[in-house]
Amino acid sequence: MSRYRLLVLGALALAVLVAVAARPRSRAAAPAVAETSEGRPEQAVAIAIEGASIRPARTVTPKGSLVTVTVENRDRTPRRLALLGYERQVAPVVVAPGGSASLRFTADRPGEDFAWLVDDRPAGVFAVTGSHLVEGHR
Repeated sequence: MSRYRLLVLGALALAVLVAVAARPRSRAAAPAVAETSEGRPEQAVAIAIEGASIRPARTVTPKGSLVTVTVENRDRTPRRLALLGYERQVAPVVVAPGGSASLRFTADRPGEDFAWLVDDRPAGVFAVTGSHLVEGHR
């Protein structure tokens, strides 16, 4: 009888491990936020170009953060990366096959739908959380 009990407990433990491993992951990358010496949030974001898309597909940062993006090109061809809506701060960059590049800018425009463009096509979403309304302004 103890063999059966051990077998049932083993099967139950295996079922729990499978359930935990199969649990859906968050779709938005929300890296840890630090602060600059001026007290402003600072955030590092890592993305990868895979085919015509960005991994993770959605990145999120708080408004006002100084963002450093490291992008890795996992393709065999050069890819042009741009951030729609932040053209004044983020110049498009061409990333060589297997190469990487860094972008640094202040996320000062709140919104949920800024597009990462790979070769001028939408490939992922950059979201900036926080209100565009300032206390006392109407």
